[in-house]
Amino acid sequence: MARRVSLWIGIVLTVVGVVSAARGQPDWSAKFRDLVPLSIFPLTFGTYIAAVRAGNRDRSDNRPPMDEAAPLDGDDRTVARLGSLVVPVGFTVLLMVMIGVASRIEGGFRFGEGIDRTESATYSAFDLLQPPLVIAVIGAAGIAIGRAFRWAGPSIVIGLLALFMGLGPWWLWNDRYVYTTALMQVQPLDFPDQYVIHAPTVALHDLYLLGLIAVFSGLALRSRPRGRLVIGGASLAALAVVAQLAVSPF
Repeated sequence: MARRVSLWIGIVLTVVGVVSAARGQPDWSAKFRDLVPLSIFPLTFGTYIAAVRAGNRDRSDNRPPMDEAAPLDGDDRTVARLGSLVVPVGFTVLLMVMIGVASRIEGGFRFGEGIDRTESATYSAFDLLQPPLVIAVIGAAGIAIGRAFRWAGPSIVIGLLALFMGLGPWWLWNDRYVYTTALMQVQPLDFPDQYVIHAPTVALHDLYLLGLIAVFSGLALRSRPRGRLVIGGASLAALAVVAQLAVSPF
């Protein structure tokens, strides 16, 4: 994974984007909610391309089968490829820690309106956990897709278009109900005259992402744990969506 050029291009563009945003207008209130999720936008593309290409290497119709005496079968290698996602996920964790620390050193962000306005809004642990989970979801999905389809090229193109629609026009995913299934929650829940950050919603959305990681990891496998991961992950994701709606302040 660490040898994939696409991943490092995504990392470099992500760093450039974060630095550019941090050097912008310091009291820009929208930065508070946009900086964390949108900072990893280039990294999602790089991770997906690298993951699809990695998963595609385990298709027997793409390369000669390994010797029967080989110590690792297809699923063992897939587990190893899923484990290699520690590279982009680890980088994202480091980036989120740096953003969280820097925001506290700078005194936070201006956020909110009226009596709810604050000059020192900071990120919670649940906010900072969401981007690494998103990268893990995208990486696991890429490996599963790469192993499922013979031709990596079309899978990459279609997947990148889906990623763009899932993360680019984020306002489409900020609907009163659709936000529960968004890949990443960019803006806070809004009321007629104010904006709020609902901590239970953010925490439950993290559980939703964990469920998706389990689903795509299961789909990448071919052996018995596949069913348990897919069913368990889908159940967790569904419960998290229902729970988000149940605790909604609307």
